[in-house]
Parts: sequence; structure tokens; C-alpha cells
Amino acid sequence: MSNSKRIPVIVCGGENGRAVVYGYVAKMPEVGQPVEIHNARMVLYWPATCGGIFGLATNGPKNETRITSVVAVVKDTCRQVLSVTNAASKLFDEWPNA
Repeated sequence: MSNSKRIPVIVCGGENGRAVVYGYVAKMPEVGQPVEIHNARMVLYWPATCGGIFGLATNGPKNETRITSVVAVVKDTCRQVLSVTNAASKLFDEWPNA
């Protein structure tokens, strides 16, 4: 399935929900349930100019944001999920690999 048929999201996962992962899902995940994220990239750091995690989901990464390289598939437990706008998704997808 291509990304054009998937939904761009930011998922907070990991034991405490502190792993912030951008990528694509086949359907919106449910909190507390396993999720499979395609073309996943972890957001390691974002500056205040991004406007927090909601700003990342709305406007995408800016300037000093640190994002990992793409991993084909990541499986984790969803602690929080945010839908990502098309504009933000484009910026994430075009962000240079680490």
C-alpha cells in the first residue's frame, strides 16, 4: 500500500508515551492498542518555534528539529495519536535523513 492510501500521523509510543514517531498508518490507531507505522521517523527534538507536538502535527518541523532516518515499519503501542496535516506531512517527508 502506498503512502497516498495511508494516513499521516504522529504517534506517541513507548512505555511512557515519550517516543514521538511520525509516519503512515492504514487506519487511525486506538490508544492502548498496537500500531504499525510505515515510513516511520522518530522526532528526537523540536524547538519551541514548532509550537509543541500539536504544532508539529499542524505545521511540520522547523529549523533545528532533529528527526531520524526513515525505517520501513515500526510496531509499538499507541499512547497518543495526532493526525498530521498535508502541509506538515510534506515537510516531514522532505526532511533530510539523519
